[in-house]
Amino acid sequence: MQTEGEGVMASEWAATAGPSSVVATTQPFVEVERRSGLGYAEFVSRYRRPRRPVILTDAAAAWPLYGQASPDDFRRRFAQKPVRVRGRDYRLGELLDLLQASTPDQPGPYPCKFAIAVDFPELIEDVAPRFGYSLPDRQGSRLLPQRLFHGVNNLEIFFGGPGGEFPYLHYDVMRLHAWITQLHGDKEFTVYAPGQEHLLYVNPEIPWQSSVENHHHPDYERYPLMRQAVSQKILVRAGETLFLPCGWWHTARSLTPTISVAFDQLGADNWPDFVSDVVAERRRLGVGAKGELLGAYLRAAGVLMRVAECFGAHRRTRWGDR
Repeated sequence: MQTEGEGVMASEWAATAGPSSVVATTQPFVEVERRSGLGYAEFVSRYRRPRRPVILTDAAAAWPLYGQASPDDFRRRFAQKPVRVRGRDYRLGELLDLLQASTPDQPGPYPCKFAIAVDFPELIEDVAPRFGYSLPDRQGSRLLPQRLFHGVNNLEIFFGGPGGEFPYLHYDVMRLHAWITQLHGDKEFTVYAPGQEHLLYVNPEIPWQSSVENHHHPDYERYPLMRQAVSQKILVRAGETLFLPCGWWHTARSLTPTISVAFDQLGADNWPDFVSDVVAERRRLGVGAKGELLGAYLRAAGVLMRVAECFGAHRRTRWGDR
């Protein structure tokens, strides 16, 4: 759900976007600014509040892993670490070899994504502190039932190779803001502004995913409405961070060997969207009455959280802190 006055359709702000970082495409697109040295207040007023994507070139500059991540570095540190991708077991060194040999015609496995806290806890301090643009974040609040995030990994690392394509078009579940930092290589994102759901063949069983198959090269005879959807192709390079506001549909593919870190954000601005998605999911599961009660609790909790945030709550920069 878009909060009135905050959601911005592509056509409404295409003329005001700044310097382009968008890859050429045959479809209309919105230019996405690439910024450095951005102040927090300007980020909120220009991007987060109006829900405009932006690429920040220095958001993660304080991370120890920033500028240091490469397949060779991970091979040196974690070559023998066991990992599991799409039902198959690998050693990380073996997986990295496959990804470096990947081509668009013969791509390696993808997505190769892992929860850092579970699979690579050694990296937690290497991707800290959490940058200020992504705060406050309410996901760890004691007022928020943590069962709502069951199965959702809030801090993930992705490995990819040329030709590796994310398997579905989606927005981040429960309408969380998405932060994606490219540590190594180039990744191309295809994004669609909110408000185009009627053109994207939303999966009724999984409403945060599109049911379009082979969405990187859609069959327009099977999915004719996709022709009308306005997409953008955004190139994110090593060292850059892409902010995708809640509800923006996206998918990605690796153009080179890539390493990325992604996490989500839940704050006051996307809290009403989060609550609406949580309630809608309960209705879909046939427990609408419980969902309405949960929604009422969350709306009340949101008021308390907003007050607490006036005194600095939900601004801790270490992963796992509350």
